[in-house]
Amino acid sequence: MIQAYLKGKSDIQFNQNEDFKTSSSIGLLQYLPDEVFLRILRDSCIDFKIDITQFGKIQSVNFWARVDAGDNIEQQFVEPDVWIETENYDIIIEAKLDDTRGQYKGQWEKEIESIKYVQAQKKDIVLIALGGNRNMKPGEVLGCPVFKASWYNLVNAVVKERDNFNNANYQSRILNDVVELLARQGVIKIEWLKTLPLNQVNDHALEIWVRHKSGVSIGFGTI
Repeated sequence: MIQAYLKGKSDIQFNQNEDFKTSSSIGLLQYLPDEVFLRILRDSCIDFKIDITQFGKIQSVNFWARVDAGDNIEQQFVEPDVWIETENYDIIIEAKLDDTRGQYKGQWEKEIESIKYVQAQKKDIVLIALGGNRNMKPGEVLGCPVFKASWYNLVNAVVKERDNFNNANYQSRILNDVVELLARQGVIKIEWLKTLPLNQVNDHALEIWVRHKSGVSIGFGTI
């Protein structure tokens, strides 16, 4: 499905689909080595304060799992977008479609409460709010740290990681697909002007460009 989408073989439009955006990024990143996956998540957040080596090995990555809400009288289940179980932590990722709106504390509370309710062993919980944040300052909900990430930070973290690998490396291929998929959905890595290579324009090239734009013959010479 992903390759069909990238090559224009699919008629399905995913550009405004929050679930596809999550699965085409986090869904691919989960196939990377644990330390690479966790490092990208860390680098997507502002002021992430936990040493990722403390998480331990990843045991499972669950997408839209129906988690028992326990004593919550309003609903029977909650569905965190992503629930990552590691040896020492449970990581919740709540994703929103874009970087401008959508996150709210009440949803975070319900998801944290539900994960606490179903934990086989009591572990610390970390919530990553991906997109939809009004500000990027870390916080705390029900005693659990909340770190905020943006889609643009995510794609920059992916590009940074990709640049560490040879293009023939399988990790590089996964990361390239994530970058392209996010670009198709409007999330593009920003290159600041000072980082771009300096290209020289000679008189001949400039003359051709001016002729093309004006439709007339213009020559450059001394006055």
